[in-house]
Amino acid sequence: MIQLAATTITPAAQLWLAGTTHARPLNIFAHACNLVNQNGAVLALATAALPLAPFALQIEVADFHGLKAADGVQVAGSELNLGPWRIRTANAKLWNPLPDWIAVRRTMKANPRRLASLAQHALAARPPSSLLELYCAPGSNSVIKQAALGAANLVNGVRTHMLDQAIDGAHQLAGLGQGLTPSGDDFIIGVMFAAWAGLYGATAAELCVPLAQAAAPRTTTLSAAFLHAAARGEAMSPWHALLAALARLGDLPAALRAVLNIGHTSGADALAGFLASYNWKVFDISCQLEAINH
Repeated sequence: MIQLAATTITPAAQLWLAGTTHARPLNIFAHACNLVNQNGAVLALATAALPLAPFALQIEVADFHGLKAADGVQVAGSELNLGPWRIRTANAKLWNPLPDWIAVRRTMKANPRRLASLAQHALAARPPSSLLELYCAPGSNSVIKQAALGAANLVNGVRTHMLDQAIDGAHQLAGLGQGLTPSGDDFIIGVMFAAWAGLYGATAAELCVPLAQAAAPRTTTLSAAFLHAAARGEAMSPWHALLAALARLGDLPAALRAVLNIGHTSGADALAGFLASYNWKVFDISCQLEAINH
């Protein structure tokens, strides 16, 4: 057995360890390995080379390439046994995946132009084929074109607190796109973050749980875990830095780059959802739809 020590743990990871009777590897990468237990709950094992997920257990440097899908997973108290590794979690530092949403809402209310600055920087730095193209060239590829209608329904439903319409949009977006966290799911997550930031009114966050419940069964196991985490108001570590940077514009470009570096386009797709609440003369997805149809 190779002994490793976990350096950081999240509350969701603590619950996963406490409630797991059996589990298996779900996704294996060089610096990360996602595990899924008997209840379908996900634990994201990752090294410090990667940002923290809301359900992460960060460990010392390891190369997961030698791990196999058939390798056993065992939980024994505060230890996690995975393939050749015995991971000790007792001394891991607890990380809270909840951003300071109260401070974010205060900032957004006092400084609404901060969102304008974020939008300007995000669109200038947008990666090709991300859902940020909804605001620039909505007909540029099939995924973006398909996403437009779902995005319009989701955002308009959340803005007006019409849950049925918002859920219709979530159904249309869920699982749309490639990869383990499809673009449509990331857009939903961004909309939920905007709700937590108070950009849709004080009661909008109450829509997040039913939105996650509507979308999760239609997508991947990993993406469903991120959707449920976002419904609880939990975010990956680069989003913490970005939300804090909205109060300090000098830090905004670097924090934005970190979010844009999440996945292939996952960070950009979530930003597209987050920015949908901003300046509907510019970010009017319904107008984009009209342009697509013509």
